[in-house]
Amino acid sequence: MERRTFLKFTAAAAAAAVATVTGCESSSASDPLPTPTEPILPPVGEGITWGSCATNCWQACPLKVHSKDGVITRIETEGKATDDWDNFDHEIRPCPRGRSMRQKVYNHDRLKYPMKRVGRRGTDEFVRISWEEAVTSVAEALQKTYAEYGKNAIFMPLGGGSHDLNTGVTQSSVRLLNMAGGCLFFHNDYSASQYREGSAGMYGYLASNTGDTVGFWNTGSSLRSLEDSDLMVCFGYNPMEARLGGAGSGYEYLNVKQKNNFKTYYIDPRFTDTAVTATDEWVPIRPGTDAALCEAIANVLIEDGYADIPFLEAYTYGHDKYVEYITGVTDGIAKTPERAEGICGIPAEKIREIAEAIGTASAPFVTQGFGPQRQGNGENNARAVMMLPLLVGKISGDGMNHGGTPGNGGLSHYAMMPADTLQDLMNMKIMDVTIPAASHLDAIEFGTQMKPSTHDVRYSDPELMTADKPLDTNVRFLWLASSNMLANQNGDINRADRLLNDESLVDYVVVVEQHMTASAKYADIILPEVSWLEMYDVIQSYNKMDCGSLMYAYGITPSVEPMFECKPAYDICHMIADKLGIGSKFTNGGMTYLDQVRKVYSEFKKSNPWIQGDTFEEFVSFGPQRQRAPEHANVGKIRDFITDPEANPLGTPSGKIEIYSQYFESKQSQAEGTDEINPLPVYFACDESYEDASASEYPLQCINYHGKHSAHSIHASTPWLNEVLEHHLWLNPVDAGAIGVINGQKVIVESRRGKLEITVRVTPRIVPGVVAMPQGQWRRMKGDIDVGGCANTLTDSKPSPVAKSFRSNTNRVKVYSA
Repeated sequence: MERRTFLKFTAAAAAAAVATVTGCESSSASDPLPTPTEPILPPVGEGITWGSCATNCWQACPLKVHSKDGVITRIETEGKATDDWDNFDHEIRPCPRGRSMRQKVYNHDRLKYPMKRVGRRGTDEFVRISWEEAVTSVAEALQKTYAEYGKNAIFMPLGGGSHDLNTGVTQSSVRLLNMAGGCLFFHNDYSASQYREGSAGMYGYLASNTGDTVGFWNTGSSLRSLEDSDLMVCFGYNPMEARLGGAGSGYEYLNVKQKNNFKTYYIDPRFTDTAVTATDEWVPIRPGTDAALCEAIANVLIEDGYADIPFLEAYTYGHDKYVEYITGVTDGIAKTPERAEGICGIPAEKIREIAEAIGTASAPFVTQGFGPQRQGNGENNARAVMMLPLLVGKISGDGMNHGGTPGNGGLSHYAMMPADTLQDLMNMKIMDVTIPAASHLDAIEFGTQMKPSTHDVRYSDPELMTADKPLDTNVRFLWLASSNMLANQNGDINRADRLLNDESLVDYVVVVEQHMTASAKYADIILPEVSWLEMYDVIQSYNKMDCGSLMYAYGITPSVEPMFECKPAYDICHMIADKLGIGSKFTNGGMTYLDQVRKVYSEFKKSNPWIQGDTFEEFVSFGPQRQRAPEHANVGKIRDFITDPEANPLGTPSGKIEIYSQYFESKQSQAEGTDEINPLPVYFACDESYEDASASEYPLQCINYHGKHSAHSIHASTPWLNEVLEHHLWLNPVDAGAIGVINGQKVIVESRRGKLEITVRVTPRIVPGVVAMPQGQWRRMKGDIDVGGCANTLTDSKPSPVAKSFRSNTNRVKVYSA
């Protein structure tokens, strides 16, 4: 390390270690605040640049980064003179994640040099190597894998560490692998696959292209439309913890609730911060039983005459089968509130009250978060919620929502960086064969047994789909692009550890990363990337799914020089491309990293002419630029369908909203064990659900949620956040008394798959029989106990029935004193 670099890092680390209160004093609290028209100037000698919190919460909040003598000194917000939410001119305030970014940059676990593994995978045993040795090793391993196994032996897992960037490590890595010969890729994601597949089974892909499991979200109305609503019913929707920045859905929901005090029913196993702050009534429910509740609500709507039968006849397919099932004609069991009470734990009288509220509302806004769909029966939970506004014929219009997640139209999210054009990417060296995002462990262990009919393998070639062709190889090479999915953020990380340490299965793991994450410890080669505050990029808001209705964009430039031997991901991939003999192709004949960013901005500017700045540099100088986001195209698609269903059919087999899903019907043979794939959106009890008697040794249901400390696992090692937002287990007092534990003590949480240690917080804010913890902490083993407290030490890698995705909230555990 150069002495100058060492002194910079030491000074910055010392500054970051100062107490939080001291950090807050940097704005000189004793000085009077300037008037809004008076410019706020930095101290003499201090520079200001725009940076971004590129955390995968999709808000991409801007950061005003102050630095002096090559060291970041503090982070501030925009400091706008006006803050007008009503007129879409409010400040995009970062939450604690963004405000702690200085400490993330100078964190103790920053990767500083290229390294290679010398011990067992997962043990953090590495030695420093040169960049030349590192990129040569990666290039040779790629060439060997292509030669021996072909491109489908190389897999790049989903990663969220650069999700909000346009020229980050994900885009550079995809560009490199596309040009090198391709790889096996993924469809859907970990966040909302069951919701996507479930809603696509009802509505088709709406405004997206058919089969577009990368770009499709069944996004509904904007939260701003709640100004015209008289009722809101939320299922597991918690924006004030998951998306709490100034331009996020949490702040938007709070504002619109204050403007229009509509009645709100908040249905969730936890009394979340959203429920505490901006709802009228918490309706506690057992995890995974949302569809049972919806069946009972539907029963009341049908039996009491609230259901709009002419609407269902005109616009839906299979409504008659659904009505027969709900009323008991099909199986002799009416799906009454009394029946549901024994399953979901909600009193029958309350179920009737909610049903009557929906039936009598002029403009009901029914919505859902992603917790209910992260279940073994998650696809049906998502569809069942969407049935409620459909039954009363109120899915389109002022103040209404079709039951999906709220959102808006927005700016394009991915620019042309991964390939020369988007068509180059989609013409299928990357996307010609994909597997579900959560299936990479299966692809490592038995990839050649995976085929379309059993594991949802998808080929772009229809003939290969018809032939039900299995994968031609197992995955043997893993490329992690700022991804902690491999050994932390996927189901059953105990299984991941076993597979990754079987070197007869996995030949090579390369990790491009900023921090020594739990997954980075499994690398054979680590390539250190610059932090978000050492980058150039074009940053865009992502309004398309559960974000606020403020659309914005801004440019970022490095606040400090790249630290240690870290490099931009583009330069890292360029070096590997050179070793592969495709360096000129990768760089379009010699374009630098900054050249590529300028090219991305040029394309972005063409499609968004309202943006000011003829060049990237001018764009940066304007700071964040904003305007109101348009309605999501899905909303218009549904409106057009309602206006004229013959002229504007949906992309389902019937052209209508399919209550009886022909897509789900075609998938029924894929159900395994106790799982069900029912064409109707109905409830079933799956493995480790509330009704699973075989799991009696593990008496508590365990769910995990997106807490305020981190979006996924990105900020898990930031000390300030871990100090202020403690990682802990919620436990109801009834269960605490039965177990014999008290508030604040350490406990062991154990499932069939593993056990972890965590601090318990005894609180009535959670349903008895259920425990909950934030997801995202990094696995750290001490013997057979994860003392880091990663929720996925407990979860299963068994996929959900249709989407083949993560069922992290279907999980039974026992809790006892540590």
